Amino acid sequence: MMSIKSITIGFLCCIFVAVLSGCSWITDFYIQNLTGSKKIIKINYSYPISKAIDNEGGSFAFNYENGILSPRSFYKIKNPKSLEKIEVKDSSIVLELYPNSTTKIYKSHNGSWRYRVKSVEINGTIFYPSELINKNRYISKDYVYKIN
Repeated sequence: MMSIKSITIGFLCCIFVAVLSGCSWITDFYIQNLTGSKKIIKINYSYPISKAIDNEGGSFAFNYENGILSPRSFYKIKNPKSLEKIEVKDSSIVLELYPNSTTKIYKSHNGSWRYRVKSVEINGTIFYPSELINKNRYISKDYVYKIN
């Protein structure tokens, strides 16, 4: 027969493993274009994206909606629209953001977009992830950069 102590230790180990396996949370990166004009942005990645686009298509969909939406409202949309990619190079993508719109730039877990995105160029001004984090609003685990 197993002792109560060994049963308790086994039970606690199962709980510990279950808790550690569920430690990943979604931290998407959005850009909201609050202006009345289109904005050209270039996303530079820290790795070659040509193969990644084929394998991780969802991370490069660049879903958007008209209107300035919170991440929570954006997440509830069943079929968001996708932006056309103006230019795709080995480690960068150029997009045109619509006026008064919200665009999901990167779908990530645990803030991994900060390591996968090397920089974002908005109308010729380059922003690195550390700068974007300082200029972002952190809303319910997601990062939102506002173009004013």
